[in-house]
Amino acid sequence: MGYEALRRVTTKVAMTVAAAALIAPSLSMPAGASTSNPYSGSGFDESYPQCSATATPSGFAIIGVSHGRPFTSNTCAASEWKAAGTGSKSLYFNTGYALAYAKSETTTCKAKAASMSFSATGHQLSALQTAWAIGCSEADVAYLSAPGTPVAWWADVETGNSWSTNTSLNQATIDGIVTEMNSLVNNLVPVGIYSSPSMWDSIVGTSYVNGAIAADWQAGASICPSSGFTLSSSSYAPVWLVQTGTTVVKGTTFDTDLAC
Repeated sequence: MGYEALRRVTTKVAMTVAAAALIAPSLSMPAGASTSNPYSGSGFDESYPQCSATATPSGFAIIGVSHGRPFTSNTCAASEWKAAGTGSKSLYFNTGYALAYAKSETTTCKAKAASMSFSATGHQLSALQTAWAIGCSEADVAYLSAPGTPVAWWADVETGNSWSTNTSLNQATIDGIVTEMNSLVNNLVPVGIYSSPSMWDSIVGTSYVNGAIAADWQAGASICPSSGFTLSSSSYAPVWLVQTGTTVVKGTTFDTDLAC
């Protein structure tokens, strides 16, 4: 998740999205999940591109456990976590949908998906359940890669990764991600979304509601916006962070973030 790379992605022609005719069950915030912003001041995020770093910026840290794609691992996540010190630390992971990812489904998620109900039947129902299982499995893999206990988990949702032109499949994938991660952390750690308004809308459409998303982390913003980009019932999730740009520390470039 790089600010410069993201800026290039957002200049591309937006993907063509199909009408979301198949709607997944509405999700709501788990009772135990925190709704308080755990961040203050400024901080940074890093992942595999910063593996050779000899120093880090000051402030809170958000460490990526993926290697740029779902079902991959950042092999230096543990050392980055340790180097970030004792301040507020979080984790993020890459997400996406591709039918090829079905080969990486976990047994647990495949079983859970089989009981998921959607307003669809036959092949359409099967496709949505597979998408849900893919998202669920992405959360499983990320959770197992955690180098420590974070104050929040963030799902990185960007057009730079693979997504379907069918927004219903993408919605089911994100439902699986958020539901499973909330389950894995026993609803005690907030689960949020890293994206931008334009990327989020192009991936899931403009009417997708997921009330289990605790907060938004907005990419490419210079100041904190007045509203988030993920819909929760009739309102938007709060913006806890904005990714404002980059900074260089001892020759290594880091993304910089500001608490809202």
